[in-house]
Amino acid sequence: MILSFYSYGIMLRKQEGTLVTEYPIDPAQLAVALAARVTFDTGFLAGNTILVRQDGVKKTVVDYRPPQKTGIFLDGSEVALRVPLPGLVMIRVTAEGKAPQYGVYAVKRRPETLDTPLFHAPIPNVFGSGGICWGTVPRVEDTSLRSSSLAADFMMLLGSSFGDHAVGGKSKRQRHDIRKLLIELEAKKATRYPIGDLIPIKKTLVQVLGDEA
Repeated sequence: MILSFYSYGIMLRKQEGTLVTEYPIDPAQLAVALAARVTFDTGFLAGNTILVRQDGVKKTVVDYRPPQKTGIFLDGSEVALRVPLPGLVMIRVTAEGKAPQYGVYAVKRRPETLDTPLFHAPIPNVFGSGGICWGTVPRVEDTSLRSSSLAADFMMLLGSSFGDHAVGGKSKRQRHDIRKLLIELEAKKATRYPIGDLIPIKKTLVQVLGDEA
């Protein structure tokens, strides 16, 4: 089998015994076929993007967002709560022709190993599994999906208006509604999120990445 590249396209030539056939092929299909053979893993990185894996056409990016004060909009309010959030980890998995899959979790410190324990993200609209209820929130553009940074994805999520979906099971103090704790933190002008209040999901980063496989 021979691939021939010309200015007008790509030709595939196959020979079986004395029979020779030649026909054009789609460059995009060729790229997908070649990508399916590519595998790499960066290991832990120094910046906010802490891990990138490529397995064929499937790409996994793990990003860390350090603890910081954040504007959180709740449905029905035109003014954002200014509250501290703990460190967050976002996992995005993309594959050719499929919608991106996300997971968002809280961490008590920046992950340095795959054994890092994960906790429920203390914000609404994130399910117990870590999956995001996007609702009508616009997704990031294709150019951002090709990036190995999830800064735009975090911006889309945290800049959206949060409703009453998936508000329970994320706080020891306010077990039924995480929004009540966020309101308390703003009222107290808290500068740090109480990480002792986080509820573990009873999985580590490596276990969640295995689930994404």
